[in-house]
Amino acid sequence: MNYRSDGSISDVFDGEHYQRLLRTLVTIDGRQLNHYYFSDPRDIAFYICLDSYLLYKWNRSGPSAMPIVLQLYSLPPQICTHLARLICLGVIPGPKAPKELDSFLAPFEDECAALAAGVAAVDYLAQEEFKLHAYNLFPLGDIIAIEKMLNIKGHNGITPCRSCSIQAVRNVTGGEKTYYVPLMQPGGENTWDPTDLPLRQHSQWAETTCQIQAAPTKKMKNEIAVESGIKGMPALGHVGSIDYARGVPWDFMHLLFENVVPNLVHLWMGRFKGLDEGVEDFILSKKIWDQIGEETVAAVKNIPSAFVRSLKNISNNQSNYTAESWAFWFMFVGPILLHGRLLARYHTHYCDLVGIIKTCIEFSLKRDDIEHLHQRIVKWVEEYEM
Repeated sequence: MNYRSDGSISDVFDGEHYQRLLRTLVTIDGRQLNHYYFSDPRDIAFYICLDSYLLYKWNRSGPSAMPIVLQLYSLPPQICTHLARLICLGVIPGPKAPKELDSFLAPFEDECAALAAGVAAVDYLAQEEFKLHAYNLFPLGDIIAIEKMLNIKGHNGITPCRSCSIQAVRNVTGGEKTYYVPLMQPGGENTWDPTDLPLRQHSQWAETTCQIQAAPTKKMKNEIAVESGIKGMPALGHVGSIDYARGVPWDFMHLLFENVVPNLVHLWMGRFKGLDEGVEDFILSKKIWDQIGEETVAAVKNIPSAFVRSLKNISNNQSNYTAESWAFWFMFVGPILLHGRLLARYHTHYCDLVGIIKTCIEFSLKRDDIEHLHQRIVKWVEEYEM
């Protein structure tokens, strides 16, 4: 499949990674085979999704389990995400998240290798036997699951991002252990250009793993891992169809609707990690939030459940707010209810993010639109830090 003639991107097959694979020979455990990825129109593209869930919602500390779900990209986009089209390969049991994810994924990896080499199949329409190939693209999952899959330190590393080598800082004087990544670091000692971040390369995993293995002491091994953010080779590495640096996208639901969005609301409530307003003025009083909560309940009361489930008072009852609930409230309810309550510049900044989100979830984008979207995101982040 080639680029669309109108220059739009509507599916993974329009992306650079897939197009590059079309020109790449298949590799299994570093051994190059004599056929290219997706060289046969009958080849199948799929991905797996990893996401832990609580067995009992009332117990936030667990126990939990992690299903391994496979989705077929080769099905039409209109149906490939439907529940009936998903394949559950198994469930990693609890009560806690697995420490070594690759040990649970080993049987699946063996099957990926066999599918990449080709398995005997019959095309009944063409009345012929052929070698069926299938390739794993773009693993998805929540942030913690992907950290385990990629074998990285995540927020516990000085280089926490899986996509770039931007370095983090932590509040040493306050005794904090968690690293965070501002574009402008405290004291202005180092400023990162969001339009030119030092992107990671796929080869860094192998290079860093060699450095760790060559280190003479356990302390030195750990120092390399913390500094680089990489602990070793990832899972799902037998077949070369995955780019560790650029082929493991950030899951939109977890990144936005279960992190950024509720965190922003909690910031406006004055409930975010004990932070106050400083010299700004963006925290609304509890009385105002109680009014917003009552208006939220009234606003969705007559909206059909096909659009959104019933929303509780966002001021004092967020227990049933799922990613879907946060998305609907943030995009369609919040802009109206916070108008005239948040100061104009904060409300404008909020609506800018709503516009970014709505653009991101469109079914098709022109390539020029993506570059413009990038600029809008950079502008929003810079204004947020200001």
